[in-house]
Amino acid sequence: MATTKITMTGPLFDGRAPRAAQAYTETLAAEIGAIGQTWIKLDTERMTKSGSNTGAAAEGVMLNGSGMTFTISGGIRKGEFDWPWLEGTSKRNQSTGFRGYKSFRRTRLRMRKAIPPYARQLLGKFIAEMGGGLA
Repeated sequence: MATTKITMTGPLFDGRAPRAAQAYTETLAAEIGAIGQTWIKLDTERMTKSGSNTGAAAEGVMLNGSGMTFTISGGIRKGEFDWPWLEGTSKRNQSTGFRGYKSFRRTRLRMRKAIPPYARQLLGKFIAEMGGGLA
């Protein structure tokens, strides 16, 4: 009779790899949200048609969330800014002909191109904790 004892060690078996993967996705989500919020705020610097270059619209861009889910939104502050109007998505835009600045839309499209390389770069910081290396 023969017996064999197998001992599995390393990040995959002791929980470090799953924790690092979770930390990576949560860090990436938070950083992507912050980048998007910053880009939208910077985009508002060019707003002038509606008199919104006071900075109030930029301050109305909010980032909410936690874990892997973050939402960038703009609201309405009566007398200061109305993000649906500024973005061009309110019913009022149809009647006035003002098409909006489309800051959120442009930022979303820009992020689709910029984020994948950034995500790969950030992954390098976490991959060692997962027990591997990038090729």
